[in-house]
Amino acid sequence: MKERIYISGAVSGLAVEEVTAKFNEAEKYLTRRGFRVVSPLKTGIPYSIPCEIHIAINILLLIGCDAVYLLHDWKYSKGATLEKNIAEFTGKKIIYQEAPVFAELKHAIFKVMMVSFYEISSRNRSRDNVYARMIYAYFCMEKGISNTDISKEIKHDCSTINYYIKKYKEDYKYNPKFREIANQIKKTLSKTDF
Repeated sequence: MKERIYISGAVSGLAVEEVTAKFNEAEKYLTRRGFRVVSPLKTGIPYSIPCEIHIAINILLLIGCDAVYLLHDWKYSKGATLEKNIAEFTGKKIIYQEAPVFAELKHAIFKVMMVSFYEISSRNRSRDNVYARMIYAYFCMEKGISNTDISKEIKHDCSTINYYIKKYKEDYKYNPKFREIANQIKKTLSKTDF
C-alpha cells in the first residue's frame, strides 16, 4: 500500500499562480516516486476563506497521512512550521524538498567528477572527494547559501566549510588541475538556471 504524503509550504503573501505551480510540481514529483499525495490546495475550499479555517482542515489532512513533504520555503511560513511541528509530534516521516541550487550543483559535480553526493557528505578524504566538497561549499556560498545550511547539507561543521571555501580560493589560484575541474563544473552549471 502506498504511503500517503502531505505537501506543506509557504502560501500566505504569495500569488495564487506561484503557489499553485509549486504545489503541483511537488505533487507530480511525489506521485512519480510512488506516494499517494495529499495537497492542501485540493480541499475544495476557496482560497479566499480565512486562514484559520484552512489551517484547521490542513491539520486534519496531515494527521491522516504517513509523511509530510516540506517544500524548501516551509520555514518562512507560520502554517507550514505548525504542520512540521504536528508531524514531529505525531511521529510522521518528514521529507524535505531539496533546494534547487543543491540539486543542480550535485548533478554538475557528478557529471564532471563522477563524485556522488554520498561521497561528498562522507568522511572520505580522497583527493576527488575533498575537491568536490571545496567546489560544493564555494559555489553554494557564492549563491548566498549560509555556511550553516551548507554544513547541514554536507554533514560537516561550519569551521570545515570555512576551510573548504578558503582552500577553494587558494587551489583555484595555484592548482591548474583543480582550476580546470572547477571551470568545467561552472560551465556545466551555466547551462542551467544556477
